[in-house]
Amino acid sequence: MAKRAAAAAESKPAVNAPEENFVELMLVAADFVKCCGGLEHAKKSLDDAGQFITKAGGVSKASKALSVLENLKERIG
Repeated sequence: MAKRAAAAAESKPAVNAPEENFVELMLVAADFVKCCGGLEHAKKSLDDAGQFITKAGGVSKASKALSVLENLKERIG
């Protein structure tokens, strides 16, 4: 059984091929553009998000700020 598991592990690459990663990235990008309502809106949203994350001092702090806003919204109504 251990030999079979080892053979299966060897047959599957640990890291996706660059082409597979690119295709996955393009699918995520296409979904993002669709959710934003078009390419120009997606570019603007991405730029705004980048500025927000930079000003917040990182992703974790930006996420925390959004959580605080969400809490305030629930309390205020």
